[in-house]
Amino acid sequence: MTQTSIAHAVSVRALGKRYHVGTSGGALYDRLGGALGRRSAAETDAQTMWAIRDVSFEVPQGHVLAVLGRNGSGKSTLMKILAKVTAPTEGEAMTRGRVGAMLQVGTGFHPELTGRDNILLSGMILGMGRHEIESVQDQIIEFAEIGRYLDAPVKHYSSGMYLRLAFSVSAHLAADILLIDEVLAVGDAGFQRKCQARIRELVGMGKTVLFVSHSAAAVRSLCDSAVVLDQGTIRFTGDTEDALRFYETEIVSS
Repeated sequence: MTQTSIAHAVSVRALGKRYHVGTSGGALYDRLGGALGRRSAAETDAQTMWAIRDVSFEVPQGHVLAVLGRNGSGKSTLMKILAKVTAPTEGEAMTRGRVGAMLQVGTGFHPELTGRDNILLSGMILGMGRHEIESVQDQIIEFAEIGRYLDAPVKHYSSGMYLRLAFSVSAHLAADILLIDEVLAVGDAGFQRKCQARIRELVGMGKTVLFVSHSAAAVRSLCDSAVVLDQGTIRFTGDTEDALRFYETEIVSS
C-alpha cells in the first residue's frame, strides 16, 4: 500500500499498461525473452498494445467515482492495477488504506473452500485478525442470504449465490476503498437495490468507491462524478450527469 495525500483516497498519475499480443506479458515472459532471444524493437512495437495510457485522476475520500467506457476501453485493466492484481507498465496508482475488490464473478474466492472459510481468507488477505473478521461474520452471512449453503465449497455455488457472498464480504470487511467492476449486473433487481443501499452506507462511513457499470440509472443513483475511458485514454472527467451525456453522445453514438 502506498500513501498519498490525506485529501485523496486514490491518486492515479500518467498510468499506462502495455500487453504483449499473444503472450501473457508477465514476469515469466519477460525472463524467458532474455533466454530465448529478444525480438527487434520494430517487431516488439508491432506485437504490443496499450490497454490504458496516460491516465490521471484523483478520488477524494468518501467519494463515489464512476468509470465509464465501452467494452475494451481499459476499465477492467485500470481496476486490476488499483487492486494490485497487475502492475502498471508506467506511471503510478496510489491508494490510501485497505482496498477491497469485486472485479468479476468467479474470482477472489478459493473454489475448494467453503463460503465460511472464504470469508476468513478474504479478511486475512486484507490484513484483518481472526477476531476482527468474526465480529462481522454474522452480518456478512445475513446480507448474503445463503446461510444454508455457507459450509459448502463455493465451486458448487450458482453465479447468483457467489455474487451475494462476494459483495457481502467486500462490503462488510474493513476495506477503505471498494472497487466494483460490473458484477452487480449479475444479481436480481432486489439484490441490486440492496447492494446500492449498502454502498451508500459505506460512503456515509467515509469509504471510497470506484464503480464500473453500464447502467446509467445505477451511476446516476450512486456516483458523485465520473471519468470516461475510450481506447485506453480518458476523454472526460467531471460531473456524473455531464459524463453520462458525453458518453452517450461522443462515445456510444459516434
